Amino acid sequence: MSGINVIITFTTKPESAIQFSTMLAQVKQALPTVDGCKSVRLFAAIDNPCTFTLLEEWESEAKHKSHLEQVVSSGAWDAIAAHLATDPVSHYYIER
Repeated sequence: MSGINVIITFTTKPESAIQFSTMLAQVKQALPTVDGCKSVRLFAAIDNPCTFTLLEEWESEAKHKSHLEQVVSSGAWDAIAAHLATDPVSHYYIER
């Protein structure tokens, strides 16, 4: 059985776009080492330098949610959220 995909779109504050892009590049490298994460792809919108999308593949929704809980409890989410203009939009998907 294939994994679950998580698609997350972030919109940054204009003054944070470059720093956030650098942060996401680090996430792209580090996240696949997390238990349950199979891959990460990073996209930047052509028409809006403040919009970024992550496409993550996980073994299961439960493994992704466990990772999110750790990110929030460690305080790492606060560092990410400080750059955002709005809350991220995310959904779980299965490939058809």
